[in-house]
Amino acid sequence: MQSLSHYTMLVGLTVGAMLTWSSLATARPYPDELGICYRFQDDTLEQREPCVISAGYGAGAHYVVLHWSDDTSTAIHMINYCVDGQEFDDRGFCGYRVNDQDAEPYERDAFLGIATVEDSSMTCYRTLSNDESVCYR
Repeated sequence: MQSLSHYTMLVGLTVGAMLTWSSLATARPYPDELGICYRFQDDTLEQREPCVISAGYGAGAHYVVLHWSDDTSTAIHMINYCVDGQEFDDRGFCGYRVNDQDAEPYERDAFLGIATVEDSSMTCYRTLSNDESVCYR
């Protein structure tokens, strides 16, 4: 009878550990926020408008989704797992993607000009394939 209670306890612990592990692997959304979103082509401001910003983390990345007024969205992923000899950058990520395209972060100042991190008022993300950028605050 004692081995049955040990078995039951072991099964209970295993199921509990699996549930805990699976809950850690799911995304963790933050509350949506109202913000201002910007879209640039090269260095030309193409669009500036209020938007809804959804953010969270999970499954190896932080994410931000910008919801534009025309019912489109822009998905930004900041990848926080390194593979094949990659190293974390100074922001703590291994890569960036905007709408499934490779991207790089950069900074803009309060006047929307390109800035250094010290002068920054917002972080932006530029796709490497077509030099389009999105920013938000």
